Amino acid sequence: MQRIEKYILDKYDGSDIWFEEEVRQAEHLNRISKVINNREYLGGKHKILTKEDAKWKGKEYITTKLVLQQAKTLLNFHSTYLLGKPLNLVGSKDKVRAYENIYRNADYSTLDFTILDNVNKYIEVFEYVYWDTEEKEIKSKLIDSTDGFPIFSEDTGDYIGFIEHWTSGSNKVSYYNIYYKDRVEIWDNEGGELELRDSKLNLTGLPIHWKNSENRSMLEDLKPIFDEMEDMLSKMSDSIYCYSLNPIGVAVGQRIEGSIPSDAVGYALNLDAGEFEFKNAEMDYNTIKLYLGTLQQQLNTIGHMPSIAMGNSNVANVSEVSLKLLYQLADIMAMLNEKWFRRGLKERFKKWNILLNRNNIIFNDSEYIDVEFNYSRPVNQAELLDNLKKQREMGAISIETIIEKSDLTRDKIQELERLKNEVIKDNDVENVIQ
Repeated sequence: MQRIEKYILDKYDGSDIWFEEEVRQAEHLNRISKVINNREYLGGKHKILTKEDAKWKGKEYITTKLVLQQAKTLLNFHSTYLLGKPLNLVGSKDKVRAYENIYRNADYSTLDFTILDNVNKYIEVFEYVYWDTEEKEIKSKLIDSTDGFPIFSEDTGDYIGFIEHWTSGSNKVSYYNIYYKDRVEIWDNEGGELELRDSKLNLTGLPIHWKNSENRSMLEDLKPIFDEMEDMLSKMSDSIYCYSLNPIGVAVGQRIEGSIPSDAVGYALNLDAGEFEFKNAEMDYNTIKLYLGTLQQQLNTIGHMPSIAMGNSNVANVSEVSLKLLYQLADIMAMLNEKWFRRGLKERFKKWNILLNRNNIIFNDSEYIDVEFNYSRPVNQAELLDNLKKQREMGAISIETIIEKSDLTRDKIQELERLKNEVIKDNDVENVIQ
């Protein structure tokens, strides 16, 4: 496998400031360009806004440019569907307790959601795990996809280096943090020339490269459908205003001298011969309804959205099985997101173990850790609790698992502690009576 040192030697003749040229490479610029385009699209910069205005009845007519922000709603749905509820850590008791403390202290549940949201919208994001010497705890720093430049070996495609680069908007100074597996070098050109300002020990290696399996945002598949819907609805709006609500008068026979004001109401015409009528466009309602309905159906399918989540269906008194069927497409998308998210979590946990070991918290090989995701699917609470109760009575489930599965409890550790205190209190009462 090609190492970063050989990569620098082969591609940049071993230059000390090789990274300055690396961030200008075409593959990085193309990748960042896609991220910026997606960000602008979600911010409201759509293709429909380039639609030209027109002339109507001798005056400039500002055409309708309808912007639909459904894409943002759809992507937010998938982020909250998988991680709207914090994931559960399961495994060996001591390891789970240590990891849960890290999650709570550094608010990793919020970080997880931000990572998923960024990958869904902008393809990738980067996470650097480090030890905070001031607060004496493990933390993570998220690096935006527009500031991150991962480096891959040219022979095997392995991840061998990373550059964090940005330019200050006020003083135009360029900053570079170069991540090697054993150190982080800090460079900038604040004095006019690019200089090394500091070099720090790197305990956890390269930042985690969070990305989905397709290396492509779902937004790229949705844009063409939204563009067509926006174009169609905008043209319909113009047609209704110009040709249905604002018809054109047509006189057959004698020529009419003069003109009628465009905003006239209640005027009458007397003709010696011929006829006069208003011509307006008749829109085929069923055709338009079928076309827009088909677009919406394709949107739901490609976007893995249940129709009821977008307000297109009404349901009532459905069972747990029916809800799962209705949300099957959303479940499929969540499972696909789970695959790459678990990969990232596995890397994160390895880095945590390195930092924990340095603080004399060592786990043996038999101890393990895993995660469970809690989908934000609507739940029939009565049916769920009834099933949990039956399993408990059969001796097939623990109190701790019931607490994890129930939406009525938010903090598993706190709830278990309260139950423990209740048992101790009850035992004390019994001892006093005896």
